[in-house]
Amino acid sequence: MRLRPVLVVLFLLPLLWGAVSLLRAGSAYGVPDCPGIQLGPDGEEHAGRMRRDYTCSLYYNHTEDSAGTATYDQLKVARDHERGGLYRQGILLTLYGLAGIGIATAATRKRAPARQGLS
Repeated sequence: MRLRPVLVVLFLLPLLWGAVSLLRAGSAYGVPDCPGIQLGPDGEEHAGRMRRDYTCSLYYNHTEDSAGTATYDQLKVARDHERGGLYRQGILLTLYGLAGIGIATAATRKRAPARQGLS
């Protein structure tokens, strides 16, 4: 049947998206990333990994304006929250894709003709 490959491909997309979301969630561990400029306790800009006593100047633009700052712990909580959302999204999309592929395969399989007159 021509319908089966179309349905399988349509359910394969959320399955793959879910797998990618799970991989992204799994890789979101470690030191949080600063999306702006890291400032040390001395107020100077520091490159490299963020440390507990650093602050992060958020939304830094070319006019040297900042929309605010975040501490190491605040960025870590935000990253953990994002990771939880990625896990939920990944699990739901993966289950949806697997269930859809299973149902589409079962619903479009060829059935054996019914037997007539069992004598």
